[in-house]
Amino acid sequence: MVSRMMSLTSAAALITSLAGCGLIFSGSRQAIQVQSSPAAAKLTTTPVTGDYTTPTTLNLERKNSYTLKFENEGYSPATFEIQNHTRGGIVVLDVLLTGLIGVVVDAATGGWNALSPEAATVSLTKIAAVPGPDTITVGIRVGSVGDGDRVEVESSVSGVLIRVDPALGR
Repeated sequence: MVSRMMSLTSAAALITSLAGCGLIFSGSRQAIQVQSSPAAAKLTTTPVTGDYTTPTTLNLERKNSYTLKFENEGYSPATFEIQNHTRGGIVVLDVLLTGLIGVVVDAATGGWNALSPEAATVSLTKIAAVPGPDTITVGIRVGSVGDGDRVEVESSVSGVLIRVDPALGR
């Protein structure tokens, strides 16, 4: 029983020493949240990882930088850059804890890299006639009712989504 336990411990130590710290702590891929306005834009990546529709979450390799291209009928295409960069702390841990093996593994897999930014939000610019008005007028009335304040928001077009963010008014 003791020899079996020693064998398992030795095997675990060997496997750990063959992987780099970056690969162990965060893996070789990173999730990136992607949104566009308007939603449902076609999204492609360079290097190619597939075709997507926004909003989506991309699972990208840390070893590459990416260009995201957004396209939607009636709108100008837009691009967004996701850059990879080396995390110095992971490199130091590799050198101190795993020696050359960890450095080589993390360099090859991108384990010591991170992608930034971690989210991409792009607004597409309208270029052609798309069903709907070219201009929407929004009216805001602020007043007091009883002991509280009241805000009324109206739109010249029905079905318009209006988002109020109280944090922006501070």
